[in-house]
Parts: sequence; C-alpha cells; structure tokens
Amino acid sequence: MKKFILLFVVCLTLLPLIKPGLFDVHDPTSIVRIATLSDTLKAGQFPAAWTNQLNEGFGYPLFLYYAPVFSYLGAFIKLFVPIYLLSLKLSLFILVGVAALGIYKLMRQFLGSYGALIASVSYTLLPYHASTLYVRGSYAEGVTWTLLPWLLYLWSQKDRGYKWVVSTSLITSLFFLSHNSLPFAFIPFLLIWIFIFKPKTLGNSLLALVLSIGASSWFLLPVIFERGLVQIDKVALLTKYSDHFLSPMQLWHSAWGYGGSSSLGQIDGMSFMLGKFQLVLAAISLVYLRLKKRLDKVVIFLLATFIFYAFMTTMASSFVWDLVSPLQILQFPWRLITFASFAVSALAGYFVEYLPKFTKPLAVLLITCGILFFNLKFFVPQREISYDDSSFLSQEKLATVARDKIPEYLPASMPAFPSTSLSDSLSRTSTSVYGSLVTSEPAPLTISTAYMPQWQLKINDSIVPIQASQDGLITTTTDIPAGSLKVDLTWHRTAVENIGIWVSALSLLVMIGLLFI
Repeated sequence: MKKFILLFVVCLTLLPLIKPGLFDVHDPTSIVRIATLSDTLKAGQFPAAWTNQLNEGFGYPLFLYYAPVFSYLGAFIKLFVPIYLLSLKLSLFILVGVAALGIYKLMRQFLGSYGALIASVSYTLLPYHASTLYVRGSYAEGVTWTLLPWLLYLWSQKDRGYKWVVSTSLITSLFFLSHNSLPFAFIPFLLIWIFIFKPKTLGNSLLALVLSIGASSWFLLPVIFERGLVQIDKVALLTKYSDHFLSPMQLWHSAWGYGGSSSLGQIDGMSFMLGKFQLVLAAISLVYLRLKKRLDKVVIFLLATFIFYAFMTTMASSFVWDLVSPLQILQFPWRLITFASFAVSALAGYFVEYLPKFTKPLAVLLITCGILFFNLKFFVPQREISYDDSSFLSQEKLATVARDKIPEYLPASMPAFPSTSLSDSLSRTSTSVYGSLVTSEPAPLTISTAYMPQWQLKINDSIVPIQASQDGLITTTTDIPAGSLKVDLTWHRTAVENIGIWVSALSLLVMIGLLFI
C-alpha cells in the first residue's frame, strides 16, 4: 500500500506532463539547453563548453558555466526517445520520483514506514516544488532538491566500505553540480550532518569528500577561477538581492500566482508558501516530541535547518547577506526555501510515529488526502500550449534566447549582445568555424565569432595570434596578407579546464577501482 500511495501521489503531481505540448514557465530554455548540448556532444566536445548555435550565431560558452546535471540527463534520455520535448518531460518524471524515494529512504532510518511515507508525500507535494515545476521552470534547482535527501541518506550510513565511498562521492558530486549557487548555501549544514554521523574511523569519509570534490572539478574549477571570462557576476548582481526578501507571513500564506518576484514584498506575483498542512503537521510533531522528551539529534538538526533557512529568506537576515557577500550570487534569498521546506517535510513524518499502531494506516490515508486537498491544486500550469521541438529550436529562437533568457554567460569581451545575425561565408558546426576567404588587401582579419582565450585561429595552416575586437569578436593582432585564405578556428581548453578534467577523470578512475576491491 505504501508504494502505491507514493507512486499515486508522484503521478498526480505530474499529470500536466502527460498532455501534449508544454506550458509557459519563467525559464523556457530547458529544451534549448538539452538540444544544443546534444549537438555539442555529438560534435565531439566532451565535456561540452561552447555552442555556435546561440547568440545570433556568434557563439556562447553556455555549458562551460551552467550547472550541467539536468541538461546532461535530458541529453542522455534523448538518445532513446524521438523528440526533445519528451526527454524534458521524462527528466522531470525522474526528478520528482527520485526525490520522493530519496526522502522516504532517508527518513526510514529514523522513523517507521508510515512516518517515512508521510515525509515523502509532504515533500512531493510542497508548494515550492509546484512553483519550480510549473511556474519558474528552474529545473536545475529541482535537481538540488531531488538529490538533497539522498545526500543526507548516504552521509548518515554506518557501513562505510568502499562501495559506500563510491556512491556517496557520486551523489555529493552531482549535488555540487546541480545548480551554480544553491548547493553551496547548504554546505555548513551538510558539514554539521557529517559531523553528527561521523564514524570512529574517518578514512573512508575523508576519501569520499575528496573524491566528490575531485569528480566535480571539471566544472567547478572554471566556474571558480575563470568566471571573469564571462559576465556572470555582473549580471547576477544586477538583481538586487535586498529587493527579494520575504515577510515571515509569506512563508505561511502568499497568494498563488504565475508572475515573478517583485521588489515590493507581499505583492509578489508568485507564492513562497512552505505548505500550511506540512507546517501544522511539523509543529504538532515538535510539540509532542518536546513533551515526550524525544528531541534527538536528527530532530534538532531538522528544526535548526528550518529555522535558519526560513530566517535567511526574510529581511531580518539582511545583515548576514551584507556580511557574507558570496551569498549575493544567489540573487533571490527565497531560493533557500528549498532547504527550509525539506526540513518541514521531514518533521511532518514524525506526526504518525507515535500513534497507536492500529491507527497508523488510517492516519496515513487521511493525512495524504489532506495534503492532496491543500496542495495538489498548485501542481498545474497557468495554461497548456501546443509547443513542440520546433517552437523552441527555430533559428530565430536560437539566435536570441541567450540575450533574452540567459544573458549571464556573454563573453566579457563583448560589450553587448549583437543586434544582427552574422553574415560571412564561413561554415560552422556546433563547436568549430572553418572555410575559405579571399581578401583584396593586407589588413587584420575579423572572424564573426565571440572572442574567448580558448580559441585558436589557423590561417593557411599556420597559427595566428588573436585578440578581441571592439565589438568582442575574434580579430588578428597583425595584418593578414591579401589573397586566398584557409580559415580554421578551433576551441582549445585552458590550463584550468584541463586540470579540472584530469582531476575529475582520475577521481572517477579511483571510484571504479574501489568497486573491485
């Protein structure tokens, strides 16, 4: 019965995905990301870094800096399905299902099966999850809340052999890669959790931490050390984080909507509720546990997680945001609802833990029905539209989507997005530019591709030094003799990128080796 209830709830939350077409969300670029990533990987660039399909054809380093897990998942699924729209929908099914199973597994260590089931139902039906799926479309954040319970589950295991090292390293690495900023806001509480469940011997635990960081290095090192090559910080800081604090009341109730986060507090166009039913269940559970003096380390951790991250979404925490400047890259303090709502869901599971055994099945059914009654209505899009792949992947859409929806990765050399499409006689794949040109007089040669230091230009098979033009395009530093020119522009990774890739490859090899010990 428990598995049926959980599967039933997961399917109910995803019913809109079964219908043809798709729906509008704040970030409609997921299919673009999956499709352009697929093309880049097919062109032989792995890990993917650059695509010439975006930015009016001048190219864009999207995959070098954007959190990779969701896009790679979609690209993998696309290998087995005919259209990108279906790969996106299946990816969302996986996120929600894996999240529900993850928190069940986590809480089953501390609760009976009924309590773990309530925690899972509560987590699956969080209003903030509905907002992620059907309002915001921020599916990278969805990966974060999917992996969070699995992260804590693995780091609470007592048996820490080599297989544990491999699985824990892998999940921790994927958690770090799930979103560009959100996972790192949880690191202090992850370390507390690791300390709570630390074993007597720390060798394998330290090995798992090292391997998880190593396996993530191919992405993290460029993001940390080469972020100045794009405008990620400049664009992120254009959003004034202080405009997006919540009032405490918004965590209890805020009107459901499909608009955005405003700078006027309680008239936001979207909701930031933690879930009234879940909050009531958690509150009753805490009162009972306090009266019965059963506030163990897990309950205290969950309560502290809820209090801290709920507090961090409100104006009262502004001094922390001012003091810890890296937090400001999050842009929206309310993103931390991810962790506060997780804690509320986990605490809600304690409600049925100490009920008489014969009442638990009925209590679970009634609570599940209550949560469905209060929250299922949020798991619907504003409107269904007959979108298909071509709706997202037309040449017109690809040309302008970076400017309109993903502006933060514009190369630093470009003062602004180009206003017109490129027009030259060179050929382009997803990752290369090549062809022949004829010039009438000696002059610097400009290639209509956005400049980044990773590019290497060969003219007539000889490497030619390049720099950024005034418009941020690739131009030679010296005059090129007149005549027929064979042009070959190729992407070469920086030392930082190569180090990251080698460290990740070595970490993965160690993981594979540990499986055979």
